[in-house]
Amino acid sequence: MATVHRIKKPSGKLTLTYYAFFRVATAGGGTKQVKKSTGHTSKAKALRAAMDFEIAAKDEAGAGTDDAAAILAKVTEAGKLALKGRLNPAEGRRLIGEIMKLSGDDTGGNFTLREWVADWFKEKEETIKPSTAYLYKATTAQFIAFMGDKADAPLDAVTTKQVRAYRDSIRKGRTAKTANMKLKVLRSLFGDAVKVAALLHNPTLPIKTLEETDSVPREPFTFAEVGDLVTAAASPDWKGVILVGALTGIRLTDITRLTAGNLDMEREVINVMPRKTEGKGTTVEIPLHPDLVAFFQGHEIPPFAKSPLFPTLHEFNSGGRDGLSDQFKKIMEAAKVDRGIARIKGEGVARTTAARSFHSFRHTFTSWLAKADVPEEVRMKMTGHTESKTHQKYTHQELSTLRAGVERIPRLKKD
Repeated sequence: MATVHRIKKPSGKLTLTYYAFFRVATAGGGTKQVKKSTGHTSKAKALRAAMDFEIAAKDEAGAGTDDAAAILAKVTEAGKLALKGRLNPAEGRRLIGEIMKLSGDDTGGNFTLREWVADWFKEKEETIKPSTAYLYKATTAQFIAFMGDKADAPLDAVTTKQVRAYRDSIRKGRTAKTANMKLKVLRSLFGDAVKVAALLHNPTLPIKTLEETDSVPREPFTFAEVGDLVTAAASPDWKGVILVGALTGIRLTDITRLTAGNLDMEREVINVMPRKTEGKGTTVEIPLHPDLVAFFQGHEIPPFAKSPLFPTLHEFNSGGRDGLSDQFKKIMEAAKVDRGIARIKGEGVARTTAARSFHSFRHTFTSWLAKADVPEEVRMKMTGHTESKTHQKYTHQELSTLRAGVERIPRLKKD
């Protein structure tokens, strides 16, 4: 079987591209090793090319019959052991190793788990948005840490039981939704390995997703609470971020990444391409509320389009200790605004969660628009929602508002 490796130049440095190595039969009945550049820096792509090279070379030479017979004998041996009930994991791994050696690969496999994760992420990083890349990197790093020394074993040594144990370890401290999301990342990780023949079986496929019954619905802030939060914010940048969140519904990280070029004071609008949907290339334009116009008129706006609007918060990530979310929690505590803490139990696991966070501003903004009788299609355009079902989760209307709407429907008949 073809393998791929980087080779050293005379200077001692490794080449960036991978070379394919495989053996083909010679006219004298022996074999010779072939080395050929794949032209790829991605190990996964190089492996696909190497396999194609090997097939083409063997077809051209008309070789491989002796090796094929030997491989068939090993497969037959596996079948006999299975019939006798003696085909255990150790025997199976021995036979696979011997078959691979007959195919020209005496390495015992092309990837360890750690190597595959590194190669897979390198290729994915070039085609996905930063927020997704962050999730992939964090999840795979966490899985490698969970696997310990087994991360340096062959990729095909990873079992369904190990992946399920990792999923369950996440579930002990997080919601089922989070555990399912991380399982989805691993499905992609191993699924892509199967596609390039680096793995025969995806160990995540037998694992069912958890029922997501332990999440707490987000709740909006009131007018008074938004005012309290603005007052409690220690810096002008945080005051502005809170106002933008409440009066535009833009997500926290998108707000702190805003630059002067996103703000058009002449037309009194903010233009933003949400990171969550940037793959679609959709820009959302939101009119500025009078309170936001007043804030920006009194706030120093940088003269350069690419300069951040909120420079003291621009470089912070959302998560982690002292991240943006953690900083906002402290503002909520200072403002004495209830976070809606709840203790949730599910599947024998109890965890603490909160119904209100910075993301609640999206619910707040959407609900305010709905109460102001702004049509749903207009609300969806401003919040960037593409499906009405998703948008409805963000619309919180008080009973009095709903009752008033019902009472405006004419009576069907008089008493």
